[in-house]
Amino acid sequence: MKQLRGIELKRFKRKLERPKLELVLVLENIQYARNVASMFRTADASGVKEIFLTGISHIPPFGKELQKVSRSKENSVRWQQGKTTGKVIEKLRRQGYAIIAVELTDDAISVKDFASKYLPKFGKIALIVGNEAQGVSKATLAKADHAIYIPMFGKGASLNVTISCAIAIYTLIQE
Repeated sequence: MKQLRGIELKRFKRKLERPKLELVLVLENIQYARNVASMFRTADASGVKEIFLTGISHIPPFGKELQKVSRSKENSVRWQQGKTTGKVIEKLRRQGYAIIAVELTDDAISVKDFASKYLPKFGKIALIVGNEAQGVSKATLAKADHAIYIPMFGKGASLNVTISCAIAIYTLIQE
């Protein structure tokens, strides 16, 4: 077994089937710039169409240290800064996106169940992830079509926002 590099890696990647789901990310009040940078890298790897940065979320350009985290994907993934999450949601809804928050709520469904039961009726998803400590804001949750959660079996109730975001994205694009 050998690692693929260079031309072999490019050939391998060309054979991969692209996700059918059109997916954008809305990063609401992400406090740590390192988390934002990491999500750019995940977005690139998973075929996310665009990232919307709202509230206090750090916006590019990133410094040298954060470019190591993002692998400079802020230069290849489309992004824009939104004045407020509410305005971004309005815009995306007009464009036909279903608004899905990654948040544990009283009526949230697991990301896996959402992907199998609801995803087929949506062609476009705006996935919202929120602040590391506070999560998705109440105002944003009120505007969301659905809330999804990642089942956790330990004593902790949450994962790092970048990990949650990646798990949600990859579960959704596999359907």
